[in-house]
Amino acid sequence: MSEDLRENYSVNNNQVTLHWGKAKRGYQIISEPLPHILVESRKELHGWWPGKRECTGERLLINPYNGCTFNCFFCYARGFRGYFSLYREKGIVTVFQDFDREVAKQLDSLYVASPGYLSPVTDPFQPLNNRYRLSEKIIREFVTRNIPIEFITKGVVREEVVDLIKMQTHSFGQVTILTLDDELRKILVPGGASTAELLGNFRRLSRQGIFTVARLDPIFPYLTDSRPRLKDIISRLIDKGVNHIVASCLDIPHSLAPDILSYLKYYFGSGLVCDYRRLYRENIDSYLHADINYRKQLFDFLRSTCDKKRITFALCMEYELVGKEVQGLNREFMSSTNCEGIDIPVYIRKGGIFQPAADCYGACLFCMKPECGIADLAMGKKGSKKDWKLADYRRWGREIQQTKFFK
Repeated sequence: MSEDLRENYSVNNNQVTLHWGKAKRGYQIISEPLPHILVESRKELHGWWPGKRECTGERLLINPYNGCTFNCFFCYARGFRGYFSLYREKGIVTVFQDFDREVAKQLDSLYVASPGYLSPVTDPFQPLNNRYRLSEKIIREFVTRNIPIEFITKGVVREEVVDLIKMQTHSFGQVTILTLDDELRKILVPGGASTAELLGNFRRLSRQGIFTVARLDPIFPYLTDSRPRLKDIISRLIDKGVNHIVASCLDIPHSLAPDILSYLKYYFGSGLVCDYRRLYRENIDSYLHADINYRKQLFDFLRSTCDKKRITFALCMEYELVGKEVQGLNREFMSSTNCEGIDIPVYIRKGGIFQPAADCYGACLFCMKPECGIADLAMGKKGSKKDWKLADYRRWGREIQQTKFFK
């Protein structure tokens, strides 16, 4: 059965019925600690989605949950269909039961692996994870095979996660912090960790020698963009041991614009909404972006501040229109080799053990000569209209076993 439900579901009493064409299946709604359903899934690990891309390195994307109770009003995943719309419309999270076991099987079928990414569209450490611990279990499957994995969160990082991540050389953590003002943070990320807890994440990760990334992602015009406050937060992050900073400016999906502007109006008034309507006049694909001059001035300030404080900096998914061509802004503002600040090679299994490919620094998007031996990865699959699937990783494994890189 396809994972894409579209809007084909119904909720009656204490049950969700999911429809795939003529087929359907019912799931009991579990009310504690939060409404959710348990779904068996054989969905596969895969690479970045097709389309414009700024992510330098390849990743194996992992989502053990669909729907996130941190409830960030600006989250682009709120516009997704299928299980995501089930959460947005009914408040029901989908938990992919025993997904760690499926991940383990898939990893054991590979001879080539890029780092795991937990998670691109739902927070891996949202409250339901405290019950099912899928994120910790998946991290363990990667680490025990010596395959790097990263996480990104607005929640509290458990000590078990810290202990696991520090076992693998290239594994690291990213924590999103939007402001030092906890009252404002409660509006922007109602269900996330407190500001003190987020700062504690950075300290605990860095003290264990784990590469630690802070994400000012996104920055909200007129709310979190004041230069003194940005200087202050960067200084605090450096004091906590952060190695690298990633930033973006809020962009607004066209499909979610009414909801986002309504939320801002409720908390901050109609004046702010008027300011946003004037500022957000850049149309790039299905998103509204803030005026390019505003964004470049913001990013120039962030880059120069980070340079002065001797910490690397990059942007996440920031673009401009040059004529009719969409171009990424990292070429102008990034100070690191890789957008996440750490160079992670592709890993290759030899003699049953995954090892880093020699002389590979992981920046596939810029790679002209793939030292890993996988030509497909060079230049970020330039010209490809599809994301890399698990089958591609398996094919690369078969191919690379015949080359000098494996022998």
